[in-house]
Amino acid sequence: MSQESRQSPLFKQYPLSGTAATSAGQVQTPYHIYAGSGVFMGGTASLDKIRALLAPEEVIPVRTSRGEAVVGLWVCDFADASLGPHHELQFSIFVTRQTPCLLPSHPLSALVAMLSRPEVLMMCHGLWNNTPLVTAYNRELLGLTAGLADSKIEHSEGEFSFHFVDHFTRAPLATGRLSNPVRSSFQTNTDLINQIGVRQTLNIARQPWTRLQMVNPVSPSFPKNLTAEAFTKIDTNVVHYFDAQDDRVEISAAPYRTLEFKPQFVQFMEGIKFVYLNPVS
Repeated sequence: MSQESRQSPLFKQYPLSGTAATSAGQVQTPYHIYAGSGVFMGGTASLDKIRALLAPEEVIPVRTSRGEAVVGLWVCDFADASLGPHHELQFSIFVTRQTPCLLPSHPLSALVAMLSRPEVLMMCHGLWNNTPLVTAYNRELLGLTAGLADSKIEHSEGEFSFHFVDHFTRAPLATGRLSNPVRSSFQTNTDLINQIGVRQTLNIARQPWTRLQMVNPVSPSFPKNLTAEAFTKIDTNVVHYFDAQDDRVEISAAPYRTLEFKPQFVQFMEGIKFVYLNPVS
Protein backbone atom coordinates (compact mmCIF):
# COMPACT_ATOMS: atom_id res chain seq x y z
CA MET A 1 0.00 0.00 0.00
CA SER A 2 2.83 2.41 0.82
CA GLN A 3 4.54 1.92 -2.54
CA GLU A 4 1.21 2.45 -4.27
CA SER A 5 0.68 5.63 -2.25
CA ARG A 6 4.10 6.93 -3.30
CA GLN A 7 2.94 6.71 -6.93
CA SER A 8 0.06 9.12 -6.31
CA PRO A 9 -0.26 11.94 -8.87
CA LEU A 10 0.17 14.36 -5.94
CA PHE A 11 3.82 13.34 -5.52
CA LYS A 12 4.41 13.37 -9.26
CA GLN A 13 3.10 16.95 -9.37
CA TYR A 14 5.26 17.97 -6.39
CA PRO A 15 8.22 15.56 -6.36
CA LEU A 16 11.23 15.48 -4.06
CA SER A 17 13.39 17.93 -5.98
CA GLY A 18 15.94 19.39 -3.59
CA THR A 19 18.14 18.85 -0.58
CA ALA A 20 18.88 20.95 2.48
CA ALA A 21 21.05 20.79 5.57
CA THR A 22 19.53 20.83 9.05
CA SER A 23 21.07 20.51 12.50
CA ALA A 24 19.82 16.89 12.53
CA GLY A 25 21.20 15.97 9.11
CA GLN A 26 20.67 16.28 5.38
CA VAL A 27 17.09 16.12 4.10
CA GLN A 28 15.20 15.99 0.84
CA THR A 29 12.61 18.65 0.03
CA PRO A 30 9.71 19.26 -0.05
CA TYR A 31 8.09 17.48 2.89
CA HIS A 32 6.11 14.38 1.82
CA ILE A 33 3.66 12.22 3.75
CA TYR A 34 2.88 9.05 1.78
CA ALA A 35 0.63 7.24 4.24
CA GLY A 36 -0.85 8.25 7.56
CA SER A 37 -3.87 8.59 9.74
CA GLY A 38 -5.04 11.08 12.32
CA VAL A 39 -7.68 13.41 13.64
CA PHE A 40 -8.47 17.09 13.29
CA MET A 41 -10.52 18.66 16.07
CA GLY A 42 -11.99 21.96 14.93
CA GLY A 43 -13.52 24.46 17.28
CA THR A 44 -13.28 27.88 18.84
CA ALA A 45 -11.22 29.74 21.43
CA SER A 46 -11.32 33.09 23.23
CA LEU A 47 -10.96 35.82 20.61
CA ASP A 48 -9.27 38.22 23.05
CA LYS A 49 -6.71 35.61 24.09
CA ILE A 50 -5.99 34.62 20.49
CA ARG A 51 -5.57 38.28 19.55
CA ALA A 52 -3.06 38.68 22.37
CA LEU A 53 -1.22 35.57 21.20
CA LEU A 54 -1.05 36.99 17.66
CA ALA A 55 0.14 40.45 18.74
CA PRO A 56 3.66 39.94 17.24
CA GLU A 57 2.22 38.68 13.96
CA GLU A 58 1.20 40.42 10.72
CA VAL A 59 -2.09 38.51 10.57
CA ILE A 60 -5.42 38.69 12.39
CA PRO A 61 -7.68 35.87 13.57
CA VAL A 62 -10.73 34.66 11.70
CA ARG A 63 -13.76 35.11 13.93
CA THR A 64 -17.29 33.84 14.12
CA SER A 65 -20.46 35.92 14.34
CA ARG A 66 -20.47 35.19 18.08
CA GLY A 67 -17.05 36.76 18.51
CA GLU A 68 -14.97 33.58 18.82
CA ALA A 69 -11.64 32.72 17.23
CA VAL A 70 -11.52 29.68 14.92
CA VAL A 71 -8.85 27.13 15.87
CA GLY A 72 -8.01 23.45 15.57
CA LEU A 73 -5.93 20.63 17.02
CA TRP A 74 -4.26 18.00 14.81
CA VAL A 75 -2.98 14.63 16.00
CA CYS A 76 -1.39 12.53 13.27
CA ASP A 77 0.42 9.22 12.91
CA PHE A 78 2.47 9.38 9.71
CA ALA A 79 3.51 5.80 8.98
CA ASP A 80 5.45 6.55 5.78
CA ALA A 81 7.09 9.89 5.03
CA SER A 82 10.10 11.38 3.27
CA LEU A 83 11.60 12.08 6.71
CA GLY A 84 10.69 8.68 8.13
CA PRO A 85 7.70 7.62 10.25
CA HIS A 86 6.68 10.17 12.89
CA HIS A 87 3.90 11.61 15.02
CA GLU A 88 2.64 15.17 15.04
CA LEU A 89 0.68 17.35 17.45
CA GLN A 90 -0.30 20.76 16.07
CA PHE A 91 -2.36 23.68 17.37
CA SER A 92 -3.61 25.80 14.46
CA ILE A 93 -5.13 29.26 14.35
CA PHE A 94 -7.13 30.37 11.30
CA VAL A 95 -6.04 33.85 10.22
CA THR A 96 -6.10 36.37 7.39
CA ARG A 97 -3.67 39.09 6.30
CA GLN A 98 -5.30 42.14 7.88
CA THR A 99 -8.56 41.59 5.98
CA PRO A 100 -11.27 40.69 8.51
CA CYS A 101 -13.02 37.40 7.87
CA LEU A 102 -16.33 36.75 9.61
CA LEU A 103 -17.83 33.26 9.56
CA PRO A 104 -21.32 32.26 10.69
CA SER A 105 -21.17 30.74 14.13
CA HIS A 106 -21.47 27.02 13.45
CA PRO A 107 -19.77 23.90 14.85
CA LEU A 108 -18.17 23.22 11.43
CA SER A 109 -16.71 26.73 10.98
CA ALA A 110 -13.08 25.51 10.98
CA LEU A 111 -13.80 23.00 8.22
CA VAL A 112 -15.75 25.59 6.22
CA ALA A 113 -12.85 28.06 6.51
CA MET A 114 -10.30 25.46 5.42
CA LEU A 115 -12.29 24.17 2.45
CA SER A 116 -14.08 27.18 1.03
CA ARG A 117 -12.50 30.50 2.06
CA PRO A 118 -9.40 31.19 -0.09
CA GLU A 119 -8.47 34.28 1.94
CA VAL A 120 -8.01 32.15 5.06
CA LEU A 121 -4.55 30.98 6.11
CA MET A 122 -3.81 28.33 8.70
CA MET A 123 -1.09 29.30 11.15
CA CYS A 124 0.73 26.36 12.65
CA HIS A 125 1.30 28.13 15.97
CA GLY A 126 2.20 25.19 18.21
CA LEU A 127 3.89 22.05 16.92
CA TRP A 128 5.52 18.93 18.34
CA ASN A 129 7.05 15.93 16.59
CA ASN A 130 8.59 12.78 18.00
CA THR A 131 11.80 12.59 15.94
CA PRO A 132 14.73 15.06 15.96
CA LEU A 133 14.95 15.11 12.16
CA VAL A 134 11.33 16.15 11.60
CA THR A 135 11.54 18.66 14.45
CA ALA A 136 14.64 20.27 12.90
CA TYR A 137 13.07 20.30 9.42
CA ASN A 138 9.92 22.03 10.62
CA ARG A 139 11.79 24.54 12.75
CA GLU A 140 14.72 25.38 10.48
CA LEU A 141 13.26 25.07 6.97
CA LEU A 142 9.56 25.85 7.47
CA GLY A 143 9.82 28.41 10.28
CA LEU A 144 7.52 26.51 12.62
CA THR A 145 7.92 26.50 16.39
CA ALA A 146 8.51 22.77 16.52
CA GLY A 147 9.40 20.99 19.73
CA LEU A 148 10.51 17.44 20.39
CA ALA A 149 7.95 15.20 22.09
CA ASP A 150 7.51 11.62 23.17
CA SER A 151 4.16 10.32 22.03
CA LYS A 152 1.77 7.42 21.88
CA ILE A 153 -1.09 7.16 19.38
CA GLU A 154 -3.49 4.22 19.26
CA HIS A 155 -6.41 3.91 16.88
CA SER A 156 -8.96 1.26 16.04
CA GLU A 157 -12.42 1.20 14.49
CA GLY A 158 -13.95 2.23 17.78
CA GLU A 159 -11.47 4.57 19.43
CA PHE A 160 -8.60 6.97 18.81
CA SER A 161 -6.36 7.87 21.74
CA PHE A 162 -3.17 9.89 22.10
CA HIS A 163 -0.68 11.12 24.68
CA PHE A 164 2.14 13.64 24.11
CA VAL A 165 4.78 14.81 26.62
CA ASP A 166 7.73 17.15 26.23
CA HIS A 167 10.83 15.06 25.48
CA PHE A 168 13.11 17.07 27.77
CA THR A 169 10.95 18.22 30.68
CA ARG A 170 8.42 15.34 30.63
CA ALA A 171 5.68 17.95 31.02
CA PRO A 172 2.35 16.82 29.53
CA LEU A 173 1.37 18.49 26.25
CA ALA A 174 -1.95 16.93 25.25
CA THR A 175 -3.93 13.78 25.81
CA GLY A 176 -7.25 12.54 24.49
CA ARG A 177 -9.61 9.68 23.81
CA LEU A 178 -12.13 9.99 20.98
CA SER A 179 -14.91 7.67 19.85
CA ASN A 180 -14.26 6.70 16.24
CA PRO A 181 -17.42 6.01 14.21
CA VAL A 182 -17.40 3.95 11.04
CA ARG A 183 -18.92 6.69 8.89
CA SER A 184 -19.89 10.35 9.02
CA SER A 185 -23.35 11.08 10.30
CA PHE A 186 -26.00 12.20 7.86
CA GLN A 187 -26.41 15.35 9.95
CA THR A 188 -22.77 16.47 9.71
CA ASN A 189 -22.69 15.82 5.95
CA THR A 190 -25.90 17.79 5.43
CA ASP A 191 -24.74 20.63 7.66
CA LEU A 192 -21.40 20.92 5.86
CA ILE A 193 -23.08 21.09 2.44
CA ASN A 194 -25.48 23.73 3.75
CA GLN A 195 -22.61 25.80 5.13
CA ILE A 196 -20.46 25.60 1.99
CA GLY A 197 -23.21 25.49 -0.63
CA VAL A 198 -24.05 22.75 -3.12
CA ARG A 199 -22.15 24.27 -6.06
CA GLN A 200 -18.96 24.84 -4.09
CA THR A 201 -19.22 21.39 -2.52
CA LEU A 202 -19.32 19.85 -5.99
CA ASN A 203 -16.34 21.96 -7.07
CA ILE A 204 -14.36 20.78 -4.04
CA ALA A 205 -15.27 17.14 -4.74
CA ARG A 206 -13.92 17.45 -8.29
CA GLN A 207 -10.49 18.65 -7.17
CA PRO A 208 -7.74 15.99 -7.16
CA TRP A 209 -6.50 17.23 -3.79
CA THR A 210 -7.13 20.01 -1.28
CA ARG A 211 -4.92 23.10 -1.31
CA LEU A 212 -4.08 24.74 2.00
CA GLN A 213 -2.28 27.99 2.67
CA MET A 214 -0.02 27.70 5.70
CA VAL A 215 1.74 30.51 7.52
CA ASN A 216 4.58 30.39 10.03
CA PRO A 217 4.72 32.44 13.25
CA VAL A 218 7.21 35.31 13.41
CA SER A 219 10.52 34.28 14.94
CA PRO A 220 14.14 35.53 14.92
CA SER A 221 14.93 33.19 12.02
CA PHE A 222 11.68 33.94 10.18
CA PRO A 223 10.82 37.61 10.89
CA LYS A 224 7.85 37.57 8.49
CA ASN A 225 4.65 35.52 8.26
CA LEU A 226 5.54 33.70 5.06
CA THR A 227 2.98 31.67 3.14
CA ALA A 228 3.65 28.04 2.26
CA GLU A 229 1.39 26.01 0.01
CA ALA A 230 0.37 22.57 1.17
CA PHE A 231 -1.67 19.91 -0.60
CA THR A 232 -3.48 16.95 0.88
CA LYS A 233 -5.36 13.95 -0.41
CA ILE A 234 -7.21 11.79 2.10
CA ASP A 235 -8.69 8.41 1.19
CA THR A 236 -11.28 8.27 3.98
CA ASN A 237 -12.83 11.12 6.00
CA VAL A 238 -15.26 10.55 8.84
CA VAL A 239 -16.67 13.62 10.58
CA HIS A 240 -18.83 13.75 13.67
CA TYR A 241 -19.72 16.39 16.21
CA PHE A 242 -17.64 16.41 19.38
CA ASP A 243 -19.57 14.70 22.17
CA ALA A 244 -18.39 15.65 25.65
CA GLN A 245 -19.83 12.41 27.03
CA ASP A 246 -17.80 10.15 24.73
CA ASP A 247 -14.89 12.35 23.66
CA ARG A 248 -12.11 13.64 25.91
CA VAL A 249 -9.27 16.01 25.09
CA GLU A 250 -6.98 17.92 27.44
CA ILE A 251 -4.38 20.44 26.29
CA SER A 252 -1.71 21.03 28.93
CA ALA A 253 0.90 22.84 26.83
CA ALA A 254 1.38 26.55 27.42
CA PRO A 255 -0.06 28.86 26.19
CA TYR A 256 -2.80 26.72 24.64
CA ARG A 257 -4.23 25.38 27.89
CA THR A 258 -5.58 28.85 28.78
CA LEU A 259 -7.14 29.77 25.42
CA GLU A 260 -10.56 28.24 26.25
CA PHE A 261 -10.40 25.81 23.36
CA LYS A 262 -13.80 24.23 22.70
CA PRO A 263 -13.65 21.37 20.19
CA GLN A 264 -16.87 21.15 18.20
CA PHE A 265 -16.23 18.40 15.65
CA VAL A 266 -13.76 15.61 15.02
CA GLN A 267 -12.53 14.64 11.56
CA PHE A 268 -10.99 11.16 11.37
CA MET A 269 -8.59 10.71 8.44
CA GLU A 270 -7.19 7.52 6.92
CA GLY A 271 -4.89 7.28 3.94
CA ILE A 272 -3.35 10.74 4.34
CA LYS A 273 -1.14 11.95 1.52
CA PHE A 274 0.42 15.37 2.07
CA VAL A 275 2.96 17.77 0.57
CA TYR A 276 4.22 20.92 2.34
CA LEU A 277 6.22 23.27 0.09
CA ASN A 278 8.84 25.66 1.40
CA PRO A 279 7.53 29.09 2.45
CA VAL A 280 7.89 32.07 0.11
CA SER A 281 7.51 35.82 0.53
